[in-house]
Amino acid sequence: MARISIKRSFKLLWNLPKSIPFGIKLLKDERIAFSNKAIFLSITLGYLIFPYDLIFDIPFVGRFDDFAVFMFMFNWFVNRVPKHILKEYGWNS
Repeated sequence: MARISIKRSFKLLWNLPKSIPFGIKLLKDERIAFSNKAIFLSITLGYLIFPYDLIFDIPFVGRFDDFAVFMFMFNWFVNRVPKHILKEYGWNS
């Protein structure tokens, strides 16, 4: 299971320009549980807005934790979307 998760994480990172519109489409899809959308958005946006970070804002390194939290939560969100919906949007896992 961990191997699949890491593989998906790299796929999301590699295809980031395509993953963002994909994520927006998933957020708009009414078949996906509202609770999953709310958890994803609240944790991601909350962490980005919250003034205290895990790593202080040192140039480049300070933004890594923001990006890492976003990628972790995006991967978490995609893992909770039913497989048939992912296939409908052209996501091959």
